[in-house]
Amino acid sequence: MGNSHSGQLSARELEELKGPFSDAEFDALQALVAESDANKGAFLERFSLGPLRGGSSDHVLNDFGDVLYKSFARTDGDTCATNNHLTIVHVAKAAADCIRSSSTTVLRALVSILNPSLELSPPELHQLFMVCMLMADDSNSSSPAGTPKDVREFIPMATSMVDAFQLHSSHITPSTLAAWIPTHAPLLHTVFSSWMSRKCLGVHSKVSYVAPRLSHPSDILSRGEALALSMQSVQLQNNWDRLYTSTEDGLSFNRLTYHLLGYTGPTLLVMTDADGATFGAYADTPWKESTKFFGGPGCFLFRTTPSFLLCPATTGAASNYMYYNTKGVVLPRGLGFGGTTSKCRLFLDDELDDCTSALKCGSYEPGAVAMKGSFRIQMLEVWGCGGDECKLAQHHYRADTAELINRARKVDKAQFAGNAFDREMFLSKTFSSGADGIRLADDEH
Repeated sequence: MGNSHSGQLSARELEELKGPFSDAEFDALQALVAESDANKGAFLERFSLGPLRGGSSDHVLNDFGDVLYKSFARTDGDTCATNNHLTIVHVAKAAADCIRSSSTTVLRALVSILNPSLELSPPELHQLFMVCMLMADDSNSSSPAGTPKDVREFIPMATSMVDAFQLHSSHITPSTLAAWIPTHAPLLHTVFSSWMSRKCLGVHSKVSYVAPRLSHPSDILSRGEALALSMQSVQLQNNWDRLYTSTEDGLSFNRLTYHLLGYTGPTLLVMTDADGATFGAYADTPWKESTKFFGGPGCFLFRTTPSFLLCPATTGAASNYMYYNTKGVVLPRGLGFGGTTSKCRLFLDDELDDCTSALKCGSYEPGAVAMKGSFRIQMLEVWGCGGDECKLAQHHYRADTAELINRARKVDKAQFAGNAFDREMFLSKTFSSGADGIRLADDEH
């Protein structure tokens, strides 16, 4: 039926419908129509969010393929919805809106899937965030195909995001979401469009989002929290390499310094305090010893628990993004973000037991990153987001540093050998046996 409908289209209509798609991509869409026409169940399976566990009875999550099928059928009006089939017109138009459109149009398409009226309730907004996190997790899963996903890993983060949005607006529409998302989940639309591209276009898909894959399980972040953070920056996608963890390396600023310095890529610092809050910062620039601020506008501060908060860099003139000083006498010794050298917006002192947080500064958007002005760190992790080259650079840095230290410890004993006083004063034990041996040999000779 789908193919026969495409046959009823004129060449001009078909060319207009093809629009943003290549020949191979449009062929893939037509194959999708034929597949769904022959077996609707195949469509439902293709667009399923996967087997889920964790006690979820949510129809949208458990039957997303069916929800999407009905949404596709509405793309060209309701005329074919009752006939229970899709045509190339439905699929091509829906795919164009979801895959080859602006971020605003993609977001609008996502909202319309959950509610055609384009106004969501808080539970429907929760579904939207859950859908996106499940889609994100599907993009780079290390689990074998068919492994059920535990929805409980994503529910708390979705709840936090809903609560954060409701501080912004009580009306949930594409326009209010479009105003909030750029500062809280700027890459959320790429999660949806990339997932749809893979499902609709198969091997011809072009994706712009890949979920992070962690080198080790995190003792702090849930999977949902990691995925939410990955929607902030392209650098937070793909692999996260654990550089430091207080649970194994010890909660020590010296150990933190060792694991930070020499890494040439961006890093994510995540910590918990004694009150159970989870927060941190993303550093877009390698760490270095300095008495001045450094870093770039890609940095941001965040909190994931007990509520979600994102504080991106401001667009103003202030550029006090990162601070790292362990040798200063006049300036505070520690690690910080924002503020001034005398009072950072977020500051970890060199003992990690008198850390501070402020509500606002000129370099980052306002908000309480930590729940209190002063806090003690319970756990701390640092993740490297720069890939293998950055890890290799750190390996070389450590080798070079060790070599310099080794050289500094060695004393060129030859410089003392020609001076009797220095030889006796500093190297008497070294040269005594040798000198005695020489005298003995001379006497015997």
